[in-house]
Amino acid sequence: MRRIVIRPQLKPINKVFPAFMKWLLTAKWYHIYYALAIFNILTVFSSLYLNHQMMTSYSNSVEVNRYWAESIQIYSEANQLLAAINAPGNNVFESLDVESEKKNLSSAQATFDKLIKFIRAELKTQVPPDRLQILLQSLDELEIVKIEMVGEVKLIFFHLQNQKPELAAKHMAKMDQKYQQGNKIIARFRRDVSQIQQQILEQQKVKARIFLVYEIAIAIAMLFMVFSVTYYGHQLAIKMKLDDQAKEKSIRDLQAAESLLKEQKHQLQVTLDHLQKTQLQLIQSEKMSSLGQLVSGIAHEVNNPVNFIHANLPYIRDYSSNLLTLVRLYQEFYPHTVEEIQAHQNNIDLEFLSEDLMSIMNSMQLGTERIRQIVLSLRNFSRIDEAEYKAVDIHEGLENTLLILQHRLQVTNTRPEITVHKNYMNLPPVECYAGQINQVFLNILINAIDAIEELHKQQACKVMPQEPYHIYIATSLVDSDWLNIIIADNGIGIPESIQQRIFDPFFTTKPVGAGTGMGLSISYQIITEQHGGKLDCFSLPSQGTKFVIQIPMKKTAIAYV
Repeated sequence: MRRIVIRPQLKPINKVFPAFMKWLLTAKWYHIYYALAIFNILTVFSSLYLNHQMMTSYSNSVEVNRYWAESIQIYSEANQLLAAINAPGNNVFESLDVESEKKNLSSAQATFDKLIKFIRAELKTQVPPDRLQILLQSLDELEIVKIEMVGEVKLIFFHLQNQKPELAAKHMAKMDQKYQQGNKIIARFRRDVSQIQQQILEQQKVKARIFLVYEIAIAIAMLFMVFSVTYYGHQLAIKMKLDDQAKEKSIRDLQAAESLLKEQKHQLQVTLDHLQKTQLQLIQSEKMSSLGQLVSGIAHEVNNPVNFIHANLPYIRDYSSNLLTLVRLYQEFYPHTVEEIQAHQNNIDLEFLSEDLMSIMNSMQLGTERIRQIVLSLRNFSRIDEAEYKAVDIHEGLENTLLILQHRLQVTNTRPEITVHKNYMNLPPVECYAGQINQVFLNILINAIDAIEELHKQQACKVMPQEPYHIYIATSLVDSDWLNIIIADNGIGIPESIQQRIFDPFFTTKPVGAGTGMGLSISYQIITEQHGGKLDCFSLPSQGTKFVIQIPMKKTAIAYV
């Protein structure tokens, strides 16, 4: 902004000042009055006009900000739709239902194309031509990536139908690479859109500053007018001995105009402050929205926004406390407020709000700590960064698995309470594939919970008290080279006629859609083939089931059976 230098402009004023004062003292009083009245009207109307323009600019800014915030939210759905296109290529390896996944792919592709078409139409009507080409180019790249992803998914379906899972897996890797490329394109697209929004906000801010400069100029002119009238009135009273009543009336009018100008200046400052706060809120909201989309459901990355929230809660608590203190000080020193403020205090129940706000903050603090604990458990459970064979704490894996399943152990209207009894032996670290062993624990514990819930449904109509439902977990050493893990439940049990088939692939007794029949089969392969151990099942109908896991303590101790 160009710097305004006032001092050089004072010299010509000083030169003409004597002539001006001579005219001021010799002119007819009504000439001066008319001149001042016209000047007053011009300044007041100019101030009102600028204030109106400022309010219009603010209203337009709020509307533009709202529109872009909604548009960015809609554009963010592209991540979810791209993930929906990616999902069938991954899910088909678990479901093995190619036809169903083809339908899912077709539905996701149609929804994605519809969104891209909508975004193109919106951009062509709302984005300046000089920036439109960049955004359309990003959409073109995204559609190319989508087409390549769809092609890879179809190849996955083709190879799975032809019993070639190895080739299907290679195409799944290519599909995931395209998916990551698509996410980067979407992130770049949102950044470009955010830059456009930021430019609009900056334009509105510059416009508001220009209006503020004009208001200040009018204020200076009004002050000069007040000074001139006061001085002229004093000189006129000495020279012409004007009527005191007319003089006082003129002064009152000028004071009213000055008060109006100060009020308008205050309103303009409040409006500018509000606009700046809105701008910061929108920028922060966009950052959070982009971050939430980029994590894409990956468990170990959930910790980033949670830590952000957790770290800012103390500041929110302090800010809220300061605001409440300010409100109490206003109530103390200004107890007699206007009726509108008093009515609003009664409507929002200010006393209850003050007490409940800190309680909500504490609840949010506990909630974020709980999420962080769950995310840590998820990371420890999945062991994504520990895929190699290494020594781990078996008890930690069991505890993390139980934490993940904690919601199914708690009592609800349709689910019984399940107590977990633990008998852990003091064990040294065990060499194993941690992620795979945790998967075994999860599969066996889920089956135990399902068995207990099924028994609870059968016993729900009985009046006589039933034995409390529980799961028993024990660890011990068979000898110095072998670890023994027992997971037992008092659920419905397994009929003897099918006990020999429970480790067969795709065998399940659950209803369609409730199980794939792969959990115990995969667990058996992990224990016996990957770790050279044993997995045995012992069960009696209506009395419960016991799984016994035996794995070597060290890799060198593996002896395939």
